[in-house]
Amino acid sequence: MSKATVQSETVEMREILHVDDESDFADLTATFLEREDDQFSVETATSADEGLEKIDDRRPDCVVSDYNMPGMNGLEFLRAVRERYPDLPFILFTGKGSEAVASDAISAGVTDYLRKQSGTEQYELLANRIRNAVDARREAKRADRQEQLMRLTEFAGDTGGFELDVDSGILLLTDGARRLVGLPEDAHLNVEEAIELYHPDDQADVRQTLNQTVETGEQTRGTWRLQTLDDDERLVDVTMTPATEGDDVTTLRGAVHDITERKQRERELRAERRFIEQALDTLDDLFYVLDTDGTLRRWNDRVPEVTDYTDRDLTNMDAIELFPEDERETIAGAIETTLADGQATVEADLRTADGERRPYEFTGAQLTAEDGTVTGLVGVGRDLTERRQRERRFQALVEESNDIISIVDADGVFQYQTPSIERILGYDPGETIGDTAWEYVHPDDRADLIEAFERGIENTDANPVMEYRARHADGSWRWFEARGNNQLDNPAVEGYIVNSRDVTDRKQRRQELEKHETIIEALTDAVYVLDEEGRFTYVSDELVDLVGYDRETMLGSTPSLIKDEDAVERAEHHLGRLLSSDGPETVTFEVTLQPRDGDPIRCEDHMGVLPYEGNQFNGSVGTLRDITERKERERELERQNARLEEFASVVSHDLRNPLNVAEGRIELAQEECDSEHLDSVEDALKRSQMLIADLLMLAREGTRVSDVETINLNAITERCWRNVATDGATLRVETDWRLRADQSRFQQLLENLYRNAIEHGGDEVTVTVGDLPDGFYIEDDGSGIPEDERGNVFDAGYSTTEDGTGFGLSIVKQIAEGHGWDIRVTDGFNGGARFEFTGVDFGS
Repeated sequence: MSKATVQSETVEMREILHVDDESDFADLTATFLEREDDQFSVETATSADEGLEKIDDRRPDCVVSDYNMPGMNGLEFLRAVRERYPDLPFILFTGKGSEAVASDAISAGVTDYLRKQSGTEQYELLANRIRNAVDARREAKRADRQEQLMRLTEFAGDTGGFELDVDSGILLLTDGARRLVGLPEDAHLNVEEAIELYHPDDQADVRQTLNQTVETGEQTRGTWRLQTLDDDERLVDVTMTPATEGDDVTTLRGAVHDITERKQRERELRAERRFIEQALDTLDDLFYVLDTDGTLRRWNDRVPEVTDYTDRDLTNMDAIELFPEDERETIAGAIETTLADGQATVEADLRTADGERRPYEFTGAQLTAEDGTVTGLVGVGRDLTERRQRERRFQALVEESNDIISIVDADGVFQYQTPSIERILGYDPGETIGDTAWEYVHPDDRADLIEAFERGIENTDANPVMEYRARHADGSWRWFEARGNNQLDNPAVEGYIVNSRDVTDRKQRRQELEKHETIIEALTDAVYVLDEEGRFTYVSDELVDLVGYDRETMLGSTPSLIKDEDAVERAEHHLGRLLSSDGPETVTFEVTLQPRDGDPIRCEDHMGVLPYEGNQFNGSVGTLRDITERKERERELERQNARLEEFASVVSHDLRNPLNVAEGRIELAQEECDSEHLDSVEDALKRSQMLIADLLMLAREGTRVSDVETINLNAITERCWRNVATDGATLRVETDWRLRADQSRFQQLLENLYRNAIEHGGDEVTVTVGDLPDGFYIEDDGSGIPEDERGNVFDAGYSTTEDGTGFGLSIVKQIAEGHGWDIRVTDGFNGGARFEFTGVDFGS
């Protein structure tokens, strides 16, 4: 009979291999990791090849590797490890922090990715990442072993019975009980042999329960571990019922239920419940459960994150308290509807702890007990911020469009007009509703337009395009190109949509082109004209000289004579854009010409279409400008930028690693002895890190500006102020401008100016942000900048404080220039420094 043994739990060490070509940094990292966790044992290697040898010799629990190493780099090392040990935790710990490296590492199966930082806090973060990776792997192995064990212990049949004669100890078993313990049909057990089938730790409790049943004459029940004759252990639920003669118990009858699978299922359900709860906590949506009185019963982690209330604040809170006063009646009605009808959906603004409103869509459903009683409701809140922004953007596009979008009924009567009609034709949109569209059309164009409209009404697949003249409110006539779309059967529209684009200027340009064809001859750029079939009908002398073919050869030929297949396809693509209803008037793109003799020529092709005759396309016209020299200058600039990026990478990796080692060693030395010299060295190292950070920003960012968007100046100034260690300083915002800028770069500009004001004005300085007619200013009430030094403050390296890097204001100037702004330094209102920014784009 098998006996179970229990072993005491032992401490599991975590064996770590750290691979870094800089041995000093590797040793320092090992020292800090072993100090962070006494279960860490760190071995180092100075190359990927040495690391592979050590892994093959003795597999560690986790590998930590640098990226930039001679020979095999960190990614190649990762791929080599994955080929041999697919599940071995691998953390890339590197100073090269580009998105490309991170993406490649994830694709190669890296367990985690961590950038090297200055200071010793990075080792605590690295230790946490290692623990998580190793523990996750061990837990996966344990779960796999547990799953295999449960498959081995599956058992068919779950019920048996028995009868015990109290005086004789004779035990009778049913067939089910025999199967349960693995006893042959002709075999018998006495009561002691039966008790010994139970786990040794349960046998005393089994005997006590038997005696208790006999002594009290009352039914008893117990759950014990049964060890079958097949050396299998089952969990059984045993019920003992006494039978008496007179006052004495003579017989015990019982039932044995195998509950092994049920208990396992209960454990699985608990695990599934934990998994669901964890999954709910990872949702971006709000998840919550309310009692029937609207009190919060449960919620996922997203609720406190969004509302800024703590879990303690939310406990027993009435749900409607999370909403502004003007939304509470709506929410109360939705809760009532859900509890009564089973489900409801409502849109409402959620109010955060600091009073901010956030739009959400809430969907609730009833929670019911087994008897059908409604016990509360469960709901999900979906953030509508992005959808509302899209709707506002769409509305803005409609309202600010240069097209007039009209909806008319089947008789041509206006049912709707976009606001753009007032800007383009001078009519109030509401005044035109109910009028017939033809009243506004030039008499000479009216019949053709009505005919096209009737075709669109009869055939829903027809989308006729017409040109017509419409009367302006001042009595003049404007040319329009209109496209119709039959949506009479669409319940959301129930009308015929007409999109009218003002093409008056295009018409005038065509006329000007026809009147001034001779101007082409005076152009220095090469000029060509193609007919509707794409064949040259005109080539200027400049084009003939550029490609080396005579005019007779070119006329009647297609552009494939002087362009390769790719260039021809590119030109056809842009011609398609010009011919589309919403396309541009002209396009400019680059092509490569293949002259008759000599090297290919890089040109800029500026192309438009010839004036239409009615609806007939007549061909295209274009100019070709030789930009070969300009492209060479651009390539040289790209090469310079590449060298600059290489320099920045060297600064980031080759300078920061020794500084990180020095910072770590200084901290260790400060723990062993007290010296003001060590403090001075620590300050110098911190200043070096600051210099490197500012130098990298100057080298990598420069005047680059991208992702320009409309920014609320009031909001971003206060947000940036919170990012700066302001101590007792004060921010005063006297602007409500909205300007167009790259938010990330603009934030750098503001934070650098804030730091500059505090460094020179002290902890009590007041910084003011205010309006200018064409920009804004930032000033402080500090000591100011002498007039004879103002020409130098934006120079790289210029600083009047010992702690400054001298790059802060240089970065400010580069960001301003990148946006096309002018920057000027003058006296502040209260004697401090004032920085004025003009030429700012405030958008529309």
